[in-house]
Amino acid sequence: MVRPVAPPQARRFRPQSAALATALLTAALPLPLRADASSASGHSPLAVYALVAPREQAPSGLIARAVLPAGVGCPPLEARLRRGRRSADGRGWIQLPMRERRPGATTQRAVDSLLVCEAALPEGALAARIAGRPLPAALPPRIARIALFGDTGCRLKDNLIQACNDAAAWPLARVVRSLVRERADVAIYLGDFYYREQACPSANSGQCGGSPAPLAGVPFTDSGWGWVADALVPMAPLLEAVPLVVLRGNHELCERGGNGYFLLFDPAFASADRCAPSASGRAPVVYSPTTAVDLAIDGGRRLRLVNVDSANGNDPSIDMEIALPQRLLFRQAQQLAAGAPEAWLLTHRPVNAVSSTAYLPNPPGTTATWSSLTQTYASEGLLGPFQLMLSSHEHIAQVVQVPGQPGQIVLGNGGTLLDPPAYPMPPYGPLSNAAGQPVQAGVKPLPKATFLNTWLRFGYMLAQPSPAGWRFAMKDENGQVFASCRGEGRQVRCP
Repeated sequence: MVRPVAPPQARRFRPQSAALATALLTAALPLPLRADASSASGHSPLAVYALVAPREQAPSGLIARAVLPAGVGCPPLEARLRRGRRSADGRGWIQLPMRERRPGATTQRAVDSLLVCEAALPEGALAARIAGRPLPAALPPRIARIALFGDTGCRLKDNLIQACNDAAAWPLARVVRSLVRERADVAIYLGDFYYREQACPSANSGQCGGSPAPLAGVPFTDSGWGWVADALVPMAPLLEAVPLVVLRGNHELCERGGNGYFLLFDPAFASADRCAPSASGRAPVVYSPTTAVDLAIDGGRRLRLVNVDSANGNDPSIDMEIALPQRLLFRQAQQLAAGAPEAWLLTHRPVNAVSSTAYLPNPPGTTATWSSLTQTYASEGLLGPFQLMLSSHEHIAQVVQVPGQPGQIVLGNGGTLLDPPAYPMPPYGPLSNAAGQPVQAGVKPLPKATFLNTWLRFGYMLAQPSPAGWRFAMKDENGQVFASCRGEGRQVRCP
């Protein structure tokens, strides 16, 4: 059941906030967009985009969003309908009101520089725009190209300082340009937008100077302008070009970037306050409901995408406090996928993936290189309806095949710092430790993997249907193929 959205209330106009917002937008946007950002009263959106949503929420399958500087009102969504549909101007264009997404009162100070507006796109729309900016109007009737990527933000945490001001060191903008050139029909974002979790150290000002710093006195690390820098500006060309299926990653936990995620990218109506701190000032622990969307695939096929929230989790061990609620989410996923001719499981933390041996203690003892063990345990026995599992989380590109399991593809190479080498095939399966024993008493290990390939390259993946299943092209930030894979049934191989 979809909760009704409260009507927008008047926002108090803050001239300084709006002026600052316009100035920052103008400075940050690519040159082709700067004229819009500095136009009359700062009403031009920073970003417009369309999120794929269940059809019980939006009959068209798409939710329109616009992000603007605070202090202005929500512009209307304009949609051009098919010939013969009635419209006010007689040319097929209609105007639909957009409503403000409201973060919780305890979050407001962190994101009150931004206004986020939304509306369901109408069925049968041929074109759509917000304040003159185009955005996807409909899901294509036959999808032939799916783009996938994840883990994109510029890493600023502890001693991991990425050069956010260097397009080679933080190549998200280059990845986005290549993705736009692919002319994909839909893009799947696999989680972890937000990485600016501390101020840029003064010693690194040449690398990341000017990066928005977290606010003091709040139990989370994100802010409105942090999201502008880490996601909205570098991803703007893609946002207005391709409908997005979006996953929540562990960097969107409520104690990290969750407030911005639920304000900007969670597709549900009335969900913007889900990460608002409690009255005592603590960040909550929340789980998004499991959802499914269907895509019409070229060749008369239908693909069901089932999204399981794995933001909460544990990599090196099984955390039962997390595994039990996650198991309910996976059971719902199994039910949603049952009966679908093709089904992909989308979940940020991979079920079967291998971490770098650099993360093992020395000597390694009984620690396993299999990652996301809480996630693996929570999903055990519930993956039968799925042909493929797609995740990010590990900052690599990786393909893993475990007997009896759907193929696992990991795409955490979208721009954030890559993980270190190396990734040998473990001599034991998931849920086993390095001594070959169960990681937890009573937990049956999975078989040893039969296939493992790992690439330490920035980039993304393009999926295209084939007569036998799917073709997958791993591409770098410049759009050059560095690996070709195929999926047939529940098997993935990269010859």
